[in-house]
Amino acid sequence: MWKHWMRFGFPNMMHHVWGPVLSLALCVAISFCHSAAGETWRLKGGEKLESVADNPQDQYLHAVAELKKLVREGDVSEVKDALEQIKDEFPDRVGPDLELFVLGEVRYWQDHYGKALVKYEKLLKDYPGSEYAGLTLQREFDMAQEYLQGRKKVVLGILKLSGYAEGVELMEKISDRAGMDEPNGVGLRAAISVAEHYESRERYIEAYLKWSEIASYWETGPIGKRALYRMAEDNLAAYNLPPEAERANYDASRLTTAKTYYQKFLLLYPEEAKQNEVPQKIEQIDEQMAHKQYTIGRFYRRTGEQRAANLYFDMVVRNWPKTQAAALAKEALEGDGDVDK
Repeated sequence: MWKHWMRFGFPNMMHHVWGPVLSLALCVAISFCHSAAGETWRLKGGEKLESVADNPQDQYLHAVAELKKLVREGDVSEVKDALEQIKDEFPDRVGPDLELFVLGEVRYWQDHYGKALVKYEKLLKDYPGSEYAGLTLQREFDMAQEYLQGRKKVVLGILKLSGYAEGVELMEKISDRAGMDEPNGVGLRAAISVAEHYESRERYIEAYLKWSEIASYWETGPIGKRALYRMAEDNLAAYNLPPEAERANYDASRLTTAKTYYQKFLLLYPEEAKQNEVPQKIEQIDEQMAHKQYTIGRFYRRTGEQRAANLYFDMVVRNWPKTQAAALAKEALEGDGDVDK
């Protein structure tokens, strides 16, 4: 949680020591913000009051900063009271979006993710242009990441179920809202997190489709390069997922697609391709495709369809002449092949 805490600028402090201080600091900051000298007052070191000259914008930001500190350790009633005070002092600046964000934060730090999401989602739907929308999207990303890393989803207050689906759904919403146009944006990071999650779960087709979506935004550059390579890898992994003895019985379109992406990667990024053994992977795909066609030829030969069998054997010899399957197919055409090889 510490890294999330630092992102929002909230200090890590014990409630029994700092809670009263923060409450007092917030009240003081608000109470004195309209003084004749245009000053706000705040506690310095928890011991004395120090006045600082602020403009109205600084006063508002200071009050919100104190509210954020109170959120971390304060209870809901304290936070609501503080919000009401800020509303009274800054009626032109404070809207329901701030209230939704702060109440969502309270639930988040209380570890009630479901309740926090209710507040965050209402903010994003009702106030998409809010100055807190970006912070809310980042917070939802943090929550989704935890679900994808194994956090359970609590149902009916007692049941703990897998949170993977919840995490994916939340990441998809973030991508849709934020878009994937920014290289370091939360929308693109959410999409990549979904693709990587599918890969970790060996759901390679879903991973490939997600990388393909990312590639539609980023055809070149580091992100485009990464997406292109992952699309090739995921297609090959999808074909190789079943036991080796059964692979020849599966659709070879994944091999064809993987080879196409590998060849494009080799053409565009030859050095990286060599480092990742892309030429060898292309050779492996050729061997697999040839073996699949040879297997079909053996089937026809066993069932007495010699003409059909020869067509497949001939195809293997012509299209993949350097493969082991081609050598076997050539023996079969010459009448020396063992149908059970």
